[in-house]
Amino acid sequence: MYLLLVTSTGSQAAGQWYTGSINRIWPHNGDGGFIVTFKPTAAGLSSLDDCKHKYAYFYAGSIQPEMLKNSFSLALSAFHMGSLVGIVIDKDQNGEYCHAMSVDVRK
Repeated sequence: MYLLLVTSTGSQAAGQWYTGSINRIWPHNGDGGFIVTFKPTAAGLSSLDDCKHKYAYFYAGSIQPEMLKNSFSLALSAFHMGSLVGIVIDKDQNGEYCHAMSVDVRK
């Protein structure tokens, strides 16, 4: 079963999927933003290795407020279930910072 949460993004957004199991999740700012990290693989790598601090940032500035709340709920659910998640990140607009555009939970 796939549960997909899609956010509205600009027409030039060209996101890339990053997948993994969430290792940490915490609130980041007063606007409902939060950060997730992925568990390292057996080789000690994470699909977020090319992101600053190996973080996926969820910000109110890049995701509509209701979608941000839904993303946080999905991330918490995936963390507690130990499920694989996919996060779409557009690094072309954010450099080494990985600002998430959407998230899905995979079982």
